[in-house]
Amino acid sequence: MNKKRIVDNTESFYNRVLYYREQFHAYISDRYQAGWGINTASIFPASFSALEGQYIPACSTADNDNGLCVKYNQTPWGDIPASAYTVVPIPNAASPTHYRAQLVINLPDKNNQALKFEREITLQLFAQTPNIVLNDASNTVTLIIDRPDKAFAYDSLVKRSGDDSTLLGDWDIGGNYAVTNAKDYFIRNSDGTQKGVSGGLVEVFTATHGQWLPKPSCPTGSALVPSFAIKRTDNHSSYTLTGMNNAYMLTETATQIRVGLDVGAKAKSNGQGTVLHGGQVTVFFQCQ
Repeated sequence: MNKKRIVDNTESFYNRVLYYREQFHAYISDRYQAGWGINTASIFPASFSALEGQYIPACSTADNDNGLCVKYNQTPWGDIPASAYTVVPIPNAASPTHYRAQLVINLPDKNNQALKFEREITLQLFAQTPNIVLNDASNTVTLIIDRPDKAFAYDSLVKRSGDDSTLLGDWDIGGNYAVTNAKDYFIRNSDGTQKGVSGGLVEVFTATHGQWLPKPSCPTGSALVPSFAIKRTDNHSSYTLTGMNNAYMLTETATQIRVGLDVGAKAKSNGQGTVLHGGQVTVFFQCQ
């Protein structure tokens, strides 16, 4: 399997995990609206498979074998066992105040050199995502699904039926307060511009070595944190790539950053090491 295909497959699985998180939240939202207590274990699915059908499309064995769909518990490295999903009491089982769910996903074998690149790409992607915890000893990542914020329970302050409570325009709250459980809301950035949360507080760009990218604005009280993942490296007819690659920030100004990509290589003619710069970098801008 070439590197591009590995990257594509890994990015596809990463996006599927993000989709799982969204569907867990959809399940929790529906349970809350149906009257289940926000601080109870029953607001979460009893099993990972409980999402299949209504929240995650079902995939038959025949369709899966024909490459038409992916099963809900399928990863590039094997199936997620039923025991990998648990609902955990917080702070402890003796006196829980609330609960959260956890889904443990096995990573590619870290001792298998053939899977080294695939594992590195997987870790680079998951490192960008809040509520995903890496356990190097067990070679797993854990997707943590928290209950909705308690403010979610206050939606009765606005009529749940919508009668006589429809907004007549955009609700501008001045940038100092938040609205929860809305279809969308906008945060005032430190420079006065607006950032829509439905689009995410993470902005993603693709760049090449030496390319300048504009810095997105961040809300007051948070700072812009860029991170980098190698999307692909270019082969060269005169060099053999060594796999020693690095994506990073070359330099920055107040409004831009310049992306760097180093690709380790050896000349085919004499074996002398050098650094190439061909390829693409995925840049993540996150306000933290």
